[in-house]
Amino acid sequence: MNEGPSAPRRGIPMRLDVQHASDLASTSAGLAAVAVTCPFDRLAGDLGLPTAAADRLVAEARRVGFDGKLGSSVVVSGEGDTPWVALVGAGASPKATDYRRVASKAVELARTARVGSVALTGIASADRARYAAEGLALTGYAFDRHKTPPKDEKTPKLVRARVVCDAEFAGAIATGLDVAEGIMLGRDLANEHPGACTPAFLADECVALAERHGFEITVREADQLEAEGFNLIMAVGRGSAVQPRLVHMIWRPEGEVEKTVALVGKGVTYDAGGYSIKVSPHQVNMHLDMGGAAAVIGAAEAIGRLKPEGVCVHFIVPAVENLVSGNAYKVMEIVKGYGGTTVEVLNTDAEGRLILADALSYALEHEPDEIIDLATLTGACVVALGQETAAVYANDDGFGERFLTAAQDCDESMWRMPLTERIEKQLESAVADTKNIGSRWGGSISAALFLQKFVGDSTWIHVDLAGPAMADSPWEYINKGGTGFGVAALTEYVVQQSR
Repeated sequence: MNEGPSAPRRGIPMRLDVQHASDLASTSAGLAAVAVTCPFDRLAGDLGLPTAAADRLVAEARRVGFDGKLGSSVVVSGEGDTPWVALVGAGASPKATDYRRVASKAVELARTARVGSVALTGIASADRARYAAEGLALTGYAFDRHKTPPKDEKTPKLVRARVVCDAEFAGAIATGLDVAEGIMLGRDLANEHPGACTPAFLADECVALAERHGFEITVREADQLEAEGFNLIMAVGRGSAVQPRLVHMIWRPEGEVEKTVALVGKGVTYDAGGYSIKVSPHQVNMHLDMGGAAAVIGAAEAIGRLKPEGVCVHFIVPAVENLVSGNAYKVMEIVKGYGGTTVEVLNTDAEGRLILADALSYALEHEPDEIIDLATLTGACVVALGQETAAVYANDDGFGERFLTAAQDCDESMWRMPLTERIEKQLESAVADTKNIGSRWGGSISAALFLQKFVGDSTWIHVDLAGPAMADSPWEYINKGGTGFGVAALTEYVVQQSR
């Protein structure tokens, strides 16, 4: 069978070089930004800038009425190795995660000033330093792998950033950068075009990740999937020349394991809808239908760097392309899943829940204490919650609260939704154990109820991130395209369980 391109990496997309610096005097920067709180009422000597530049900055701040609100700023010319200096507002009572936005503003100012480096100071705690580093890294990211560099580019390109703070905060900065690397890997995978990012490509990326961090890894290909009864994954992938994959990575910490968590991510690397084909405009961005897989793989990168103790983590990614061909699966087919449940397929564009059903049934065999699956699953979720918020369905209140707390702690917007039992009758089939879709009403809920059929008595959460997995336009530290949403929440949750 023609496997299509495996698409080896052709260089890393743009990354800012973000590091710690102990003092501004020894750090040359095209722009030095000072984070200040609201209301702004400081003397020049408090800013840590050269006196003349600080005097001009304070004078300008008073002239324009700068008050230090989150996202506000003021800029004037500097001196010597620092041509520009700026104040960036952090707000009246800033949360630590607000410093991602402060850092994002500093990067924006540096780009406007067309300088090659930026330094951010005014950081008074380890948590603030961590999120400032994340903000610099994430705002500095650009997916430019396939762009031809301009031959005569004379304008300096922003390539370097420093968080200027006490040396004791250096460890927190390193943590922030480890998480940012996971998020940026998730972005890389989601942003890669569908001619390159195939199921084979995702599997290759996971093999490389496992080698970097010493994970166990198993990659099941089509022959093995078919032999072992992963029929739902095989059905969805039948229409493509590139065979499906099921990737399973395991992080096993040294010492005693106190909890085992399984993370399962939907990896539809391109979704044309199958025979329930999407109209052409709706196929745009369907290479991002693997946002759940991107989150799980990105979290694997971050967890591999952080190496949390006491928690064993299984990373499970079913990867397919949902295309149309003479071999593609059809509406009205009945398919027996890996766990033995039969499914009547009434819409081949409701494919993500099918591959997750097999992956969840497989996850149960490893007896995890908790399972979290993530998927760009339904447009209904976006209608309900908008493009910035993911839906969370949990069959255990305590688990749901712990996970939502972790998401809130790292500033990823999620909202608990109900598993409404009365909607479950929409999934009843006269010819199989279940249908793969319900009615148009409560579509995100019925999708979650479908998945719940495959998790048995396990403690389980489903995250529908169809909205925040991609951004139509850049905002703050979020770039246009794949956002890497979910990486931070998964990583934070696992780290919190290790404490």
